[in-house]
Amino acid sequence: MRTLTTPRPPAVVAAPPATPRRRRRPGRSAAVWILVGPYTVFLVVFGLAPAGYALWTSFVDNGSFTGGRDWAAVFQDYRLGDAAAHVTTYLLLWLPILLLTVLSLAFTLHARPGRTTRALQLVYYLPGAVTGSAAALLWLFMVSPDSSPFSPLLELMDVKSATDALSGPSLIAVLTVMGVAVHAGGWIVVLYGALNALPKDVLEAAQVDGASAWRTMWHIKLPMVRTYVAFVLISSFASGSQVFVEPTVLSTGAPGQISPTWSINQLAYTYATQDGDFGKAAALSLAMLAVGMLAAWIVITRTRMYDTDSSDSR
Repeated sequence: MRTLTTPRPPAVVAAPPATPRRRRRPGRSAAVWILVGPYTVFLVVFGLAPAGYALWTSFVDNGSFTGGRDWAAVFQDYRLGDAAAHVTTYLLLWLPILLLTVLSLAFTLHARPGRTTRALQLVYYLPGAVTGSAAALLWLFMVSPDSSPFSPLLELMDVKSATDALSGPSLIAVLTVMGVAVHAGGWIVVLYGALNALPKDVLEAAQVDGASAWRTMWHIKLPMVRTYVAFVLISSFASGSQVFVEPTVLSTGAPGQISPTWSINQLAYTYATQDGDFGKAAALSLAMLAVGMLAAWIVITRTRMYDTDSSDSR
């Protein structure tokens, strides 16, 4: 005789608990807008709005569309080639020397901490306290044998007057030395602060493993501060490509030796003030802006400036 058995109900598999949605804190959005808001206002008022007006001015003259006439006139100007060659040569000479100076001195200070390091930070920063026209005027006296404290050295170099030091290729050399002296100190302080913020356990682990100071610098410190190095490069390229005050002031010490359109920025200034052609000045300014943005994009992508670790992106 068969025994009837009651069939068991199918097992119920419990559904995995739903992942709770993260709720944004009300104060977090407000804090973000408080931090970003002022910069956004300044970006729109002093960045995007002037760029938009310059774009309008370069294509519209007295209410009529010019069809890019000002742009064509700018690129056909024979002075633009010389100005671009001067600025390019200056950047190719100044940027590598500046970056090498900043990196070497900042890493040296970080490798040898102490009271002397604090004093050296001040010494490196002092030349950068004098900038702009004041720095150019100071260096005008520095290259004049009659008033320079380095007059014996200038005599050895056969420099008899400021005109000799500021004519031809010598001008770019003077601008390079001036640019390094003015800008290096501030960037050394910034990069040294970034190095001090590195995790000490990583540096101590490298020391325990027997890594030399050079290998620690090249394989650990430099990759960890690459964002700051990229920022130094972008900012320095922007300021160097817009060189204006230095050749303008130095030209007063060497009349007839430095062209009033020596740099691209000086050429744009000539368009606006002497020629009264704001359309051409706006077109050249926008072209410089485009070059600067392209250079910044190349540096950002090559150095992976905004890359984050996987743990930070979760």
